[in-house]
Amino acid sequence: MQKPRRRYPRARPDLRFQPVAGGLSLHDAQGVRANPLSFTAALVLTYCDGKNPPELIAESVAGLAGSRSDAEELRVDVQRIIRDFAEAGLVH
Repeated sequence: MQKPRRRYPRARPDLRFQPVAGGLSLHDAQGVRANPLSFTAALVLTYCDGKNPPELIAESVAGLAGSRSDAEELRVDVQRIIRDFAEAGLVH
């Protein structure tokens, strides 16, 4: 019997970043989906490729943001960002 495969967050393939004053917005074929995104949210979305668990996404974002000392707070933020993206239909 095969073990069930754990699903990791995957961003919709039709989403594109667009620069806007003060950051990035997120677009699909229908237009703007999120505007503006924080730097952290944009990083999180780039790691939502279906291969990374939320814990690894948080660790990677912390390393890039240079804030490993706040790892637990960032882990909670990353989980909230992923949940918000899922509720908005941006990741599945």
